[in-house]
Amino acid sequence: MLAILAILGVRLIKAVFITYGLIKNPSLEGAILYKHAVQIPNADGEFSDVPASERVVCLHLGAKFHHPAGIFAADSWEMGNHLSKMICELDDNMDSNGFLGGSQWQSYDQRGALETNFIAYWRSLEDVHRFAHGETHRKAWDWFNSLAKEQSALLGINHELFSSEPGQWEAIYSNFQPTLLGATTYLKKGDKLIGGTVEDKWISPLVDARRGKLRTSAGRLGWQPDLLEEKYGQH
Repeated sequence: MLAILAILGVRLIKAVFITYGLIKNPSLEGAILYKHAVQIPNADGEFSDVPASERVVCLHLGAKFHHPAGIFAADSWEMGNHLSKMICELDDNMDSNGFLGGSQWQSYDQRGALETNFIAYWRSLEDVHRFAHGETHRKAWDWFNSLAKEQSALLGINHELFSSEPGQWEAIYSNFQPTLLGATTYLKKGDKLIGGTVEDKWISPLVDARRGKLRTSAGRLGWQPDLLEEKYGQH
């Protein structure tokens, strides 16, 4: 009992110190403390003057665990291994496979079953289909199809696929660490110049959105920046 009270006391004191600025808030580490938006560069890593000028494709790859042992069931472990192999393959070949990055999320439904979702961003639908028909994903699919009906019923799988054309997507963040589309990375290709070589490097799509075109949703879509405010009123 004393140990529990001591832990609660330490946490309370820490919360008070953070609230009054006496110590740093660890939750804000790495956060960008102003409005920032995503602008996707082209295949060479160059940004356009026109917002939302590139297509973006989003794949949701989901799993659900109905087994009473949850993720500790043997088949659940095997599914996790297949997913890990797919993600590693995508990460290792980002310079050529059209994969821009992804993040994993977990939730529980009203019955307590765990759901996981891998949200992945891509250059094109063709890149997604190439991955889906590749060896690593095919092995995972063949494994799932090989399970007996009673076994496979304890594992749920799904995917959702969306393709947003240029001018049909936008993203805005404030007081956030890079997340979702904002956590993707892009290869900016180097070049040989007089006097040296500019090396390839990976860049972030996040840009300042406190002023200019990116200040409004319409502007981030590549439309006339005040179009929505004129139509629906100022927020």
